[in-house]
This record gives sequence, C-alpha cells and structure tokens, in this order.
Amino acid sequence: MGKTVKVVATGAANTESSVFTITSNGISNQYYLSNDNVNNFVYVWINATNSFNVALPETQTLGTQVIAIPPYGYKVFTGPQVSNTSNVYAKVIGDAVNSACYVTPGEGI
Repeated sequence: MGKTVKVVATGAANTESSVFTITSNGISNQYYLSNDNVNNFVYVWINATNSFNVALPETQTLGTQVIAIPPYGYKVFTGPQVSNTSNVYAKVIGDAVNSACYVTPGEGI
C-alpha cells in the first residue's frame, strides 16, 4: 500500500492539474479515489506514463479519459500497476476552483 496523494488542479475551474506521482511500498493496481468537495464533481485519471491529458467529460476531447467522482464520493479503480520500482501518475480536473481528489494505492481496498 502507498501513501495517499492529494491531486489538485490549482487555479480556476476547468483547469487541468499538473502531473502527480503515485508510489507504493508493494505491488498494486487498485486505487481508492475520494472527493471531499461538498458541491462539485472531480474527474481523475491514473496513467502508466507521465504524458497524458484530462478534460471534462462534456467537452468530449479526443484522447482524454477520466473517472467521475461525485461530491463526498469515492470509487475503487483498477488501473496500471504501481510498485516500489514502478510509479504511476495522476491528473485531475473539476468544475470548481482548486478541484482535488485523494488517491491511495493498495490491493483489496
């Protein structure tokens, strides 16, 4: 299991975050994603490489993928494998200023 990372899209609404690195002490391909915002969805994606884009679903931007996390919501997502020798990367975008999603890697969560 790895440490929880707060992935934040700093600035205005509809702004894509920087790339955040997700690490783990052991091998995992499951991620607990949570949104502590009371009013707005956040949209997050986890990727095996650090070169990718995210966009709001309604924009239907070609080549982007996201998982919607509702206000005060969470999801368990199966994605690329992370380990102590292989990182994964996350980005977030949202409808609100400073949209954020918490990402925790770990098997069986």
